[in-house]
Amino acid sequence: MQIKKLSLAITLATITSVGVVSAANASTTIRVAYGNQPGEPVDVAVKQWAEWVSEASEGELELIAFPASQLGSETEVMEQARFGSAIISITAYSNFLDSVSDLAVLDAPYLSEDFESKLRVFDSEWFADQLAEVESSGYHIVIPNTIYGVRHLLSREPVSSPDDLDGVRVRVQNSQMYVEAIRAMGATPTPMSLGDVYPALAQGMVDGVENPAAVLYGGKFYEVVKHLNLTAHMHTVAPFVTGKAFWDQLSEEHQQVLTDTGQQMAEYLGELVAEDSEQALERLRSEGVEIHEVDTAPFRERAAEQIPTAFPQWSDGLYDSVYDIING
Repeated sequence: MQIKKLSLAITLATITSVGVVSAANASTTIRVAYGNQPGEPVDVAVKQWAEWVSEASEGELELIAFPASQLGSETEVMEQARFGSAIISITAYSNFLDSVSDLAVLDAPYLSEDFESKLRVFDSEWFADQLAEVESSGYHIVIPNTIYGVRHLLSREPVSSPDDLDGVRVRVQNSQMYVEAIRAMGATPTPMSLGDVYPALAQGMVDGVENPAAVLYGGKFYEVVKHLNLTAHMHTVAPFVTGKAFWDQLSEEHQQVLTDTGQQMAEYLGELVAEDSEQALERLRSEGVEIHEVDTAPFRERAAEQIPTAFPQWSDGLYDSVYDIING
C-alpha cells in the first residue's frame, strides 16, 4: 500500500513537472543587451522592438531589455551568446577583428559620407560572404544595419586639418580600429573607458574625445572643452548579434519574426538617432560650444593610406573595394 501511494505521488509530481515545463516553453524569453543608458535611442528602439516581437509572435517570443551593460561588457555578452545563451547584443563590426577580420573594415574611418551610402554594403555579395563566415565562427547577425550615429571630435582647441591634431591626445575606446582611426587623423589615441573621460579632460590628461554628438552632450564634456569639430570620421552602423547555437534552436517562423521586426526596429532607430543628433548639436551650442565645419578631404586621404597598412590580416585591397561598393 505504501509503495502504491509512493508510486502515485511520483506520477503526480512528474505530471505536474511536465505541465510546468510545458508552460515555461510556451514562450521563449530572449535578453537584449546593450551599453546604452535608459532613454537613449537604442534603449527606446529595443523596447519598441520587444512590443513588435510579442505582437508578431502572439506572445511566443519575449524580448527583455538590459541597458547600461547590466549583463556585462560587449565581449562578455558575445561570449555568452556564442556558447548558446538566449541573448541578442548590439556590438561593433570591429569586434569581429579576431574571428572574421575583414568584417571589421565596416568601422574604418571615412568609408562613407552619409548613411544612405553606407547601407549599400549590406546588399552586396561581399557582405553575404562575410555573413557565411560569421555563421562559421559561431554567431548569427540578426540585424546587420542599425544606424548608431555620426562620430565627431570635441576638443580643447579648434581643428581644421590633420596638422592641428599633432600631439593632441584624444580619448578612444579600447579597440584597435578606433586607435588606428584617430592615429590616421593625426592625433595621439589614448584608450580609456568613457566614464573616465570627464576627469581626464579636466585634469589635462587628454585634450579631446570623439563620439556622436548625443554622447558628447550626455557626458557633459562641454563643461571642460568648448570646440566641436564636425569631422564625421565614422558613420557607425552596428549589428545586433546572437549565437548560432541559440538561433538554430528557434523555429523558422520565430527566426522570421525576429528578422522582420528587427528591420522595423532598425528603421525606427535611424529616425531616433537623426532626431537626437540634431537636438544634441543645439544643446551643445546652447552650452557655449563652438561648432566648426571641417574640410574632411585631408583626413580621408590619410585614412585611405594608413588604415589598410594597420591591418595586415585583411584581404588585399579590402578598404578600397568596400569603399567602392559604398560609394560606387
